[in-house]
Amino acid sequence: MQSENRPTAQQLLASWQLIWQRKLNGKPEEMKEAIANHVNLFPKGNHAEAEARTRKTVAAYSGDPAAIRALIQRGKATLRTV
Repeated sequence: MQSENRPTAQQLLASWQLIWQRKLNGKPEEMKEAIANHVNLFPKGNHAEAEARTRKTVAAYSGDPAAIRALIQRGKATLRTV
């Protein structure tokens, strides 16, 4: 098994927190960097799929800053318990 290459729940939550914060800041370069760092958490064979899913999720929320803020708050609460 390649469990050592799989990201932990805490790593994923922290990564998503960073992505959502960068999205709210509205700086494209920081957003690209956050997505790249998120993708690098996954095994090499899954990078393309991870990037596509991440970009699709971000695009789905891009028009709703209130929803992004809610996701950030939920992520913060979950990170405290993980």
